[in-house]
Amino acid sequence: MSGRIVVITGGYGGLGCALARAFIAAGDRVVLTGRDETRLATAAAELGVWMYRALDVTDRQAVASLREHLQVACGHVDVLINNAGRMGGGGPLEDVDPDEFAAIMDANINGPFLVTRGLLPLLVASSAGLVINVASTSGHRADAHSAAYNASKFGLLGFTEAIRKDLRQRGIRVSSLSPSSISFSDDAPRGGKGARLHGDDVAAAAVWLADAPPRALVRDIELWATNP
Repeated sequence: MSGRIVVITGGYGGLGCALARAFIAAGDRVVLTGRDETRLATAAAELGVWMYRALDVTDRQAVASLREHLQVACGHVDVLINNAGRMGGGGPLEDVDPDEFAAIMDANINGPFLVTRGLLPLLVASSAGLVINVASTSGHRADAHSAAYNASKFGLLGFTEAIRKDLRQRGIRVSSLSPSSISFSDDAPRGGKGARLHGDDVAAAAVWLADAPPRALVRDIELWATNP
């Protein structure tokens, strides 16, 4: 097979689709995953991905099933992009629903843990495995009325740093990609006041990480719009 095997979670959302397009354009074989099988199938057909599989990143059995399927299909994973996540939980602390707080933490921290742990044997089988955790600038600096999301992204960056130290001795690089606000509107401004990042900007950074020589380890890309 030619090209890298690239697994993307949260694949049918705006950023997931942008990531898939960028890696397909780079000549890679994309495995797209997502919770909603109908939306996932639609996105997979439009993008022309190599493979798609329904996946709830917080479901251990679903992660194990994905690993078993990929073991048979290709035997290794070159790039894992933990993109699936959940927003919400905004507002004053006393108004944050505890169940919503727990769900955000589950999706944004437990999900990347389970998927990375589950696919680790396939990453080890690659000649140069790479894990990219899609974090956020909200994991670098906190805001009022955003305790749940900030906590989850700060936690994801801590998780990323810890497993980077665990896995670098096994030839696996672990990087985080921390974008600021992203717009997926076709008519959103690409520069000047009010501009936000576009999904393609973040996807290009992910491909750059994957294209870096295996000897080069980038810890984090903190990506901001020039003039938000």
